[in-house]
Amino acid sequence: MKGGTIVREPTSQMDILPTMAGLIGARLPAGRPMDGRDLMPLVEGQTHISPHEFMFHYCGRYLHAVRHRPRQGNTTWKAHYITNKLEPGIEGCRTDVLCMCEGDNKVTHHRPPLLYDVTNDPSEIRPISVNSDPKYGDIIARIEKGVEDHRNSLTEVEDQFKPGNFIPRPWMQPCCNVPFCSCTDDIDLSGLPFSRIEN
Repeated sequence: MKGGTIVREPTSQMDILPTMAGLIGARLPAGRPMDGRDLMPLVEGQTHISPHEFMFHYCGRYLHAVRHRPRQGNTTWKAHYITNKLEPGIEGCRTDVLCMCEGDNKVTHHRPPLLYDVTNDPSEIRPISVNSDPKYGDIIARIEKGVEDHRNSLTEVEDQFKPGNFIPRPWMQPCCNVPFCSCTDDIDLSGLPFSRIEN
């Protein structure tokens, strides 16, 4: 990897696990779908296009937005189905502890969705016009197909947001100094393969 490499393509925190696994030669867990992708081909310049054609932005269990990076061209698009109602004069939910994911007084549903060219408008302040821009219909149709395929790939799992899952579970926390669980030991990583990557 060259020092000073800048990647402007869409990536995700989900990519950290497969990327690090690839760097150290570890196998990914089998028998489950992995949403993350190994970013090293992108970082090393073997490809110049994000491994993610679609990235799905959830708030809780609600799909709020979808980012679309077509395989052709240089533009990344983002469609918003739900946005938070922001307080006038600020760009945030300052009176709430957190921005809420649902509720008519907390979010706005967009039908048709808001569409942004996030390559040229990264702050998402100039939505693409539904009526006057001929690209809108084609791009939204591709995003809708991506959403349909994504939803068909999902499997039912236990609701991770139910109240019982917010109870602290100390026995599940990392602990390297039982019973005190103060992990202050220095760990030598110099023997791992990624420690020899040069700038």
